[in-house]
Amino acid sequence: MKISEFNPWWKSSKVPEELAGQPRKILPHVRSFMDYRQIILLFGIRRAGKTTLVHQLIDHLLRDQQVDPFRIVYFSFDLQELGLDVILESYELEILKQGIRDAEKIYLFLDEIQKLKDWSNKVKILYDQYPNLKIILSGSAALPLQKGIKESLAGRFFEFRVDPLSFSEFLEFRGAAIDSTREQIYEREIKLFLSDYLITGGFAETISFSGIALKKYFRESLLERVVFRDIPESFEINRPALLMVLLEIIADTPGLYLEYKNLGNDLKIDQRTVANYISYLSHSLLVSKLYNYSSNRLASEKKLKRVYLSNTCFLSVLTSEKEPDLGILFGTFFANWLNARFFFRSSQKDEVDFILYDRKNVLPVEVKIRERLSKRDLRPIKKFMSRFNCLRAILIAKNDDRIEREDKREILILPYWKYWTIKGAISEFIDLQDAPRSL
Repeated sequence: MKISEFNPWWKSSKVPEELAGQPRKILPHVRSFMDYRQIILLFGIRRAGKTTLVHQLIDHLLRDQQVDPFRIVYFSFDLQELGLDVILESYELEILKQGIRDAEKIYLFLDEIQKLKDWSNKVKILYDQYPNLKIILSGSAALPLQKGIKESLAGRFFEFRVDPLSFSEFLEFRGAAIDSTREQIYEREIKLFLSDYLITGGFAETISFSGIALKKYFRESLLERVVFRDIPESFEINRPALLMVLLEIIADTPGLYLEYKNLGNDLKIDQRTVANYISYLSHSLLVSKLYNYSSNRLASEKKLKRVYLSNTCFLSVLTSEKEPDLGILFGTFFANWLNARFFFRSSQKDEVDFILYDRKNVLPVEVKIRERLSKRDLRPIKKFMSRFNCLRAILIAKNDDRIEREDKREILILPYWKYWTIKGAISEFIDLQDAPRSL
């Protein structure tokens, strides 16, 4: 594949519509950093839209900034193995017709950069040697990217996490006319769209998919590619099939407690291998680990952990059940949407699903998708509030919609489909950011 095939704007002066796609909410945020000297790093799970975002940035340069098409060069290491020196030499000789150092500002886009051997040192050399080179990188594997950043690129980059579509974006892509300030009259529509969203996981490519085609896409184009290709390329492993087994176990038990010894015994392998493989899945953004909350953050790191799949769409592909129930789906959904990093389990085994916090407040969030709530369902969250002196908690229910008050404390009980009400209630108390998450 020739370098020119990666760069159709060299002929047409524009990005083909099929590459540009529909703009994402993250686009203006990333775009605002294009004038800085620092490298831009886009990272996220496979198929989340990083390459599309890259082409949208190129489209912005061509349309809005009127940048000469020949000063924009793109290459994907996922599609072809080629040395960085070969790419740039070919670009200088055939397209630029001069040395990069002697040219005006050049925009260099390198996709799936972690697949380039010793990428961080090579990029550092480019950054240091060519002040007129604006470098934009993308990658899928978090650990190789993180390692490269810490070792070679500290202080030289801005990072942005590219996730699949949020539910709000999903509605925009679907052209849904829902007034988020009047959820009550759109209950039926919101429930239907939420159901579709949980199945497709917010992956833009799958919006029109359904049934067998959808499951085939997620298994073959995403999960198997990460498990059998990406992870073995980034880590030294000899049993990639074990990664798929672990994903299936997590799918069957969302929020699984990570008791490595027990898992190792069940699978007849060393517990250290289990711990390492879970870590690889986490670094590849297929699962999310949560820590048992403590006011002492160091203590949290050492305590019991739980793990969720990073997206609800994987549940229908991996679970042994024909269709996951609402409780399992929404437990996984809220774990990821809230970017939860903590849960709580006391020594008496009282549990709260998610603990959110900022510098000022701690907010416990429980998910109970049941026909009716009982007083017993509220006990763990009330105990947590008393122990950590919390004034507010949120319980996400199936049908209930009320406020439970006790002394100065209150529990907001909200039905799961009130997406914007839940978001607003959390944001009033905790600084819940939709901004990209850090490596």
